[in-house]
Amino acid sequence: MLRYVGWIWPQQTPRQFSTLKEGKPPAILFASIANPVPQYSGTRHNVGNWALEEIIKKRTEIPPLKSSSRYRGFHASECPSLNCEFLKSTSSFMNLQGRPIGKAWNQFQKSYPGHSTALVILHDEIEIAPGKVQVRRQNTSARGHNGLRSIDKAVGPGYTKIGIGVGKSDTLPVDKHVLSKFTPEELELLTEKSLPQVDSIIGDMLQGKYIYEKQ
Repeated sequence: MLRYVGWIWPQQTPRQFSTLKEGKPPAILFASIANPVPQYSGTRHNVGNWALEEIIKKRTEIPPLKSSSRYRGFHASECPSLNCEFLKSTSSFMNLQGRPIGKAWNQFQKSYPGHSTALVILHDEIEIAPGKVQVRRQNTSARGHNGLRSIDKAVGPGYTKIGIGVGKSDTLPVDKHVLSKFTPEELELLTEKSLPQVDSIIGDMLQGKYIYEKQ
């Protein structure tokens, strides 16, 4: 359950909070990457969009996603009370996410002067099974994910990743697998296992966990 209970200073380590401005909570841009919707809605590649939508629907403290003149190519939910904004990719193909994410990131940073800012990307992850979620620190590799590669080229690797497991196929090549839809059993795993994990991770990030850790 996503809860914001105020800014809590975690214990610092040499790798944490290298860009933290003392006395200011982090301002976080959460963005899911995907292929254009509705054409590719429900596919594995678009699971980041699905997770973001479902979490926002359940959280009354987060406004609904809607089209945005500030963030073209995204539906946005601006939540200044939590110092965060949520973006759902709507029109760019996965391998072209870098440019719109880069523009959105620049716009977001201008909106929070004086705050430490952090970028968090929600994406599909073939290296882990449905029902599992993985947080990866800044400067970690794209693992061959074309959307992450595109973002790396646009803004560099200094962002945090939330990888939502979609698994691998024994019969389909990767490009066809990520464009296929989930089975009913996999959807159940996503709903019952993955969503609560993503929700909890976002709550932790709003309190400063993970987002400043570097590889």
